[in-house]
Amino acid sequence: MITRIGTFANSNALVAATLRAQGQLADQQSQQASGKKSTTFGGLGGDASKLLNLSGQSARLTADNAAASSASTLTQSAYSAVGDILDLATTIRSQLASAVSGTNGSGAITASTAANWLSTLQSELNTQVGGVYVFGGQSADHAPVNFSSASYAPTASDPADTGYYQGSASPRTLTTSQGEVLGVGLLASDPGFARLANTLSMLAAAPTDPATLQSAYSAVGEAVTQIGAHQAAISSQAAALDTLMSSNTDRSTTLDNLASDIDGADLATATVKVTQYQTQLDTLYSAISKLSSDSLLKYL
Repeated sequence: MITRIGTFANSNALVAATLRAQGQLADQQSQQASGKKSTTFGGLGGDASKLLNLSGQSARLTADNAAASSASTLTQSAYSAVGDILDLATTIRSQLASAVSGTNGSGAITASTAANWLSTLQSELNTQVGGVYVFGGQSADHAPVNFSSASYAPTASDPADTGYYQGSASPRTLTTSQGEVLGVGLLASDPGFARLANTLSMLAAAPTDPATLQSAYSAVGEAVTQIGAHQAAISSQAAALDTLMSSNTDRSTTLDNLASDIDGADLATATVKVTQYQTQLDTLYSAISKLSSDSLLKYL
């Protein structure tokens, strides 16, 4: 093709306009496909830092909720186990009441019976969730309770001996990205568990002794009260975790909405603009085609 000298400038202008329209069309089509104003932070200009900040906050809240969900699972298992221990203690107290009053005779409770109760208690206090010992505190990778431990010396006095406990002295906690610290579960060495364990150990050694039976009845009664308080504490922990997760979910939704306002595309506007740019390109292509056909040979 031989372009007329007079149409050269017009041709360049049309090509430049076509390239701009193609770029604008591609941008709007990208917004339609992704739902975003830009697929890169650079395309957001000064709003990029705002988006990064909002996205970072939302990600931290999501991570907090994942950790809180795991902690909630542990707490629920702890609550269930403590409920079982409380039922066990209540049953023991009832049988001790009968033994003390002579309703079933002092022989109704044997060393084997007391040992079985102690074994059940140990099993509950060694409850695991996903390989984590619920009542072991921070060191939750091994069983925290062993009533056969050589360092365990049961006593009827206060405080109850906790030589059976082989877990961490530090309770398990959850620390959020905001620095909030929430309790998660209890220790197997906590007072109610220790009192019940000490009492059952002494009862197993002298199940028919009247003084031991009377002392055990009183001690188990104290343990029931303490274990009930332990269960209430776990219930409060579960409620705190639920509140945290609910609050985080609400905050994360708000942050995500704000982020969407920054980088979210207006799909209705994008659709209109795609049509406009396609029409504009069709016009430009037609003009370029017509201009290209005006060869200098036609005028010779």
